[in-house]
Amino acid sequence: MRRILSCPFYVLLTAIICLLPSVSEAQEQESGSSAIPRETTVVAMKYLRAVVQGDSISSNDGQHDDFILVGNSRDRFGGWRVIVVAGSKRPRVLWDSYTLRDWYFDGTAPGGIDYDSDGPSGYIVTLRGCAPHQCADGRIGFALYSSHARRVFVSHITTRDDRSYVVTYYPKSGIPKTYHDKLDQLMCSDNGVSEPSKLPIKCPTQ
Repeated sequence: MRRILSCPFYVLLTAIICLLPSVSEAQEQESGSSAIPRETTVVAMKYLRAVVQGDSISSNDGQHDDFILVGNSRDRFGGWRVIVVAGSKRPRVLWDSYTLRDWYFDGTAPGGIDYDSDGPSGYIVTLRGCAPHQCADGRIGFALYSSHARRVFVSHITTRDDRSYVVTYYPKSGIPKTYHDKLDQLMCSDNGVSEPSKLPIKCPTQ
């Protein structure tokens, strides 16, 4: 009886042992493709309770990667927070979305956070937010962090009682045209603006 039971068990055990190397290798390849260096994560975790999203992007000099990490903030208000970290051997924070301290970004979500290359090197990070319970035809904010400029540019959409819109930029002047146009593009295409043709800026559909 013992011999009859042990035969299928032996076959099963052999199959598992044979499969282990391939499974282990697949897991290693999968984790390595999107892994954030531990040193970088340690720096980000000073500001985030947990890293929900993370990715790398080529830095300004093209010689190393910078890292964009998204998670829940450790501050008493919680909410989503973006940390941009330079390097992995001696990582340092380049930008923290918490520095916005702007009512128009109290309501944020990972879906409103994006990044893209900025020319042959460098990148931009964009963030969409809104004032609490005012995410549609209310008070909506857009932020653009530039790795080249090492600063953030902001625009606000405010809906008046008569359903018209007011657009404000910060700083009020001196935003490079490329970034000014990108902010306009974000505002014109935002789902929270029901009538983009009424925005006091030139949208592609106008």
